[in-house]
Amino acid sequence: MIQARKNILNIFAILNSLVMLMAVMLTLQQVFSRPGQVAVPTPEPTVVVEAPKPTPLPVVVPEKPKPTPPPPTPPIVEIEKAKIPPKPTPLPPLPKPKPEPKPEPVVVSKPVELPKPVPVARLVMDNFNESSKRNVQGGFTGTFGGTGGFCLESYQKGSSAGAGEDGGNILKLVYNVNNGYAGYYSKLNSIDLTKYRRLTFNVKGAKGGEVFEIELGDGVIAYKIDIRDFLPYGASTTWQKVSIPLKAFVDVKNWKQMKGNFAIVFEQYLGTPTNSTLYVDNIIFEE
Repeated sequence: MIQARKNILNIFAILNSLVMLMAVMLTLQQVFSRPGQVAVPTPEPTVVVEAPKPTPLPVVVPEKPKPTPPPPTPPIVEIEKAKIPPKPTPLPPLPKPKPEPKPEPVVVSKPVELPKPVPVARLVMDNFNESSKRNVQGGFTGTFGGTGGFCLESYQKGSSAGAGEDGGNILKLVYNVNNGYAGYYSKLNSIDLTKYRRLTFNVKGAKGGEVFEIELGDGVIAYKIDIRDFLPYGASTTWQKVSIPLKAFVDVKNWKQMKGNFAIVFEQYLGTPTNSTLYVDNIIFEE
């Protein structure tokens, strides 16, 4: 703005100089236009050209710049959270060592007597230690045979036979039933067997495979059981313990007063060997 004003004033100064120059030139022209006369120039009134007052420039109030709108906010993009591995499970603290207990003073006391085991109720029918014709219960014993069969009884030391549960004697039965039947009997002498559940005895054969029947009677009826129901291959050449439940003798009724026999029966129809030697020991009724 200031520079523009200076330019306008300069223009007016130049115009004023031009006007004065033109006035001087007119004066010189009049002088030289009359010969022989000296023209005395009449002073012309000085024309004062007033410089025009500068037109006041309008005051331009600069407009306040409009505030620049803020740039649009970029859309918020959800950034998937980085998968942070889970923190490892801290190990449980180590247990504090328990203080060792102080040894208690040893108190010397009387030894405690343990209860003696209750023996299983047993009724020994015969163990053959007496080598007698009577069993332990006082009943008579012996052998029998028929239709050409026979059986011979004798007693033998358990040590020489390599058996005998009590180290005493054993029963030795030599039999031949190529024809007929034979066996050994021991009278029960009216014993009470109501509280017993099993009949047990030890047995072995001279050849192996000896087959026989066990008979039990109450004086009215007798019932026989094939030994192969309990020893599938018959007797072996080593000692075996046979255990027969009394309920297997299904026809026996009067267990209160057994007036019949215990018997070992050999029969031809049972199969080979029909002649051999059988060893027996410890005929016992057990609970």
